[in-house]
Amino acid sequence: MDVIRNNEDLRPERFVRPVMTIGNFDGCHIGHREIFRRVKAHAAKVAGTSVAYTFDPHPASIIKGVTPQLIFTLEEKIEAVRCLGMDCLVVAPFTWEVADTDPKRFVEDTIVDRIGALGVVVGHDFSFGRKATGDIPFLERMGEEKGFFVECVEPVRHDGNVVSSTLIRKMILSGDVGGAARLMKFPFRIRGPVVHGRARGRGLGFPTANVTSDKELIPAYGVYAVWLCLGDRQLPGVVNIGNNPTFGDVGTSIEAFIFDLDEDIYGKELTVEFVEHLRGEIKFADKQYLIDQIDADCRLAREILAQRKPGEDLRPV
Repeated sequence: MDVIRNNEDLRPERFVRPVMTIGNFDGCHIGHREIFRRVKAHAAKVAGTSVAYTFDPHPASIIKGVTPQLIFTLEEKIEAVRCLGMDCLVVAPFTWEVADTDPKRFVEDTIVDRIGALGVVVGHDFSFGRKATGDIPFLERMGEEKGFFVECVEPVRHDGNVVSSTLIRKMILSGDVGGAARLMKFPFRIRGPVVHGRARGRGLGFPTANVTSDKELIPAYGVYAVWLCLGDRQLPGVVNIGNNPTFGDVGTSIEAFIFDLDEDIYGKELTVEFVEHLRGEIKFADKQYLIDQIDADCRLAREILAQRKPGEDLRPV
């Protein structure tokens, strides 16, 4: 997949009969998959190029001045779009100037002049340009004027709910990482260096690695069955997220117990791939109750992970 990281590198001769879509695509969920499927189908009919156009940073970080709780890092988004079979991904820098762009100017400058799109496929809630004044009817009128078709993809529903990045974030925040993964077809991950903690786990017989997350989005407090990526190794384990109420700690920690691993991994990068939520956080009366529960958590996690390969949904389609 061709990745273009600057609008200045966009020129029509770079694309062959392109059909494009525009969006944030956070999580690349099944709704986004349907949009990509339609783009690829249109492009295939004309032996053309399928193009996804996205932004970095996320517009909310500029428009609202907040750090959004994103499902994907930019690198994860790029990998997901590649796995979903798109020919090209444009990662356009998002600035105040871009946020204030007149919708007509965006169509003329980007869709028509820089990409030369034959068609644009968008989701049902698509909007763009200054104060989101560019809506789907406006895009359709511009398409008629400039000679490109517009297709609006109807929302994809699951259990009566419209699948969206917002819905998936809520699921992750509530601890439903398994449900979120089933809507994304990708597991939710966090990544960061292993740092020193309070070393209580080793004294309990379950030495843990304390992970610093690369994301603002963190699942609910509790215990999870996880796969852990350490270098090129995929290792089974459990992760506890919380403030260790049994010991009266303050602040959130992410502690991973990696099964059958006995080595020093301080300072190394560890990726946590969440598979299923096992239980919520509990305050135990004494350490032995805690040890017994951790042992039960590990047995259950092993059973779950025996049926789930790491990253099994993150593959080309």
